[in-house]
Amino acid sequence: MGGGVPHLHVASGFSARFGASHPSALAARAAERGIGTLALSDRDNVTGAMRFAKAAAAAGVRPVFGVDLAVAPHQPAAMTAPRRRTPVRGGAHVVEAALRVTLLAKNVAGWGRLCRIVSAAHLAEGVPIASWDTLEAFAGEDLVVLLGPASEPVRALAGGRPDVAERLLEPWRELAGADLRLEAVSWGLAGMGQGSGRLAAHTVGLADRLGIPVVLANAVRYADPEQHRLADVLDAARLLRPVDRRRLDCGERWLKGPGEMAAVAERIAGDCGAGPGRAAALLAETVRTAEACVVDPVSDLGLGTRHFPEPTVVGAEPGAGGAMRLLRQRCEAGMTARGLDGDRRSVEQLDYELGIIGRLGYEPYFLAVAQVVADIRDMGIRVAARGSGAGSMVNHSLFIGHREPAGAPPALRAVPVRAAGLAPGHRHRCGVRPPPGGL
Repeated sequence: MGGGVPHLHVASGFSARFGASHPSALAARAAERGIGTLALSDRDNVTGAMRFAKAAAAAGVRPVFGVDLAVAPHQPAAMTAPRRRTPVRGGAHVVEAALRVTLLAKNVAGWGRLCRIVSAAHLAEGVPIASWDTLEAFAGEDLVVLLGPASEPVRALAGGRPDVAERLLEPWRELAGADLRLEAVSWGLAGMGQGSGRLAAHTVGLADRLGIPVVLANAVRYADPEQHRLADVLDAARLLRPVDRRRLDCGERWLKGPGEMAAVAERIAGDCGAGPGRAAALLAETVRTAEACVVDPVSDLGLGTRHFPEPTVVGAEPGAGGAMRLLRQRCEAGMTARGLDGDRRSVEQLDYELGIIGRLGYEPYFLAVAQVVADIRDMGIRVAARGSGAGSMVNHSLFIGHREPAGAPPALRAVPVRAAGLAPGHRHRCGVRPPPGGL
C-alpha cells in the first residue's frame, strides 16, 4: 500500500506524563518504517503541533493535526460520588476524564474549530473536559471524529450493551454526520476491554451494521516497543501511585509499520468472521480518512511567520500606527509611574527600543504580554522576568519586568534579526520570546 498505513491516533511527550516520545522521534520512526502520514493527537492540547510540523517536514512525512479530547457524557448519570479511600500501597487519587474521543482537522477551518474546542475545554473546572454545548458549537464541520475504546458508545459495547452503544451513537451521528468514524484498536489482549481483539471485532461489526466507516488505529504512546516501561513510569507519575504490576502497559502501543498494522487488520477481520477483504477495506478506509485531512503547515498555519494578536484585540485603534501609539502611551505612563520620565538616558533607551519594536512589527506582542502579566498578577500570582530582556526599558515601563536597566547598554541587543535587515539565523528575543512557531 503506497505511503504505508497512516496512524491517526498518536500521543507525544506533549501529552503530559502520558506520551513517551518527542514529535521528532515519532516523525523519524514514521519515515524509517514507511509510514507516509502521521497524525499527532495529544491529550487535551495542541502544544506540540508546530514542533511536529517541523519534524514531519524534515522527515518527509505528511502531518495530520488532531487532539485526543476528554468529553462529557451526552447524558450525565445522576449519582453520588463514591467515598475515596487512601490507596493501600500509598500514593493518591487522581481524577481523570473517563471518556475520550479523537478529533482530526480536515482543513484550516477545522484546525480553528479544534483549537476553540480545546480552549473551551480548559475553561472547565478541574480537569479539561469539552462539554456538549462546546462540541455542538464547533465540532459539526471540518473535523473528523474518531470514537475509540475510550468513547462512551464503545465503552457501552465493551460492557456487553450493543443496544446502548447504538443509542449513544445517535448524537455523535447528528454532530459529525459523514465525518464520524469508529476506531478499531487491537493489542491482542484477552477479554472485552480496551485493546482486546473481541472489542475491536465488535466495533467493526457495529460499524458495519450501522453503516458507519471504521478505521484502524493503535492509540500510540511511544515510538519504539522497548519504551513501554517508560510508559509505566509515566502512568505512575500521572496517577501519583507506585508502578502497579497489575496494570502495566501492554507493550503494543508503539508506532507500528505497515506490515504490523496489516497483520492487526487481518486479525480483527478474522475475529469478525470475515475474510481478507474486510481487512483490506479497514486499511483502505484508514487511508481515505487520512487523505481527507489536509492542513498545510506553511500555507494554512503560517509556519515560519509571525503570529501576533490583531492590534484591536489588545486595545489598539484599527489602522496603521494604532498599536505603536498605544504601546508608546503605556510605556510613557509606566515611565512616569516609575519616576523615569525625567531621566534623559532612560527616555532615550525607551525610544531606541520602541524603534526596534516598530521596525519588526512586534507592538501587538508586547501589548499582549503586558496584559497577560497584568492578569496573572491580578490573580495574586508572582511574575518575574528573566533573560536578556529582563533589563529592557520597554519591559520595565510595562511592568513586565522589575529590574531597572540603570543605563546599561541597549537591552534589546539580542534583537538583530532578518526582519531588521540584519544577520539571519538569530532568534527574535525582544525581551520576551515570541510564541512557538514564530520567526
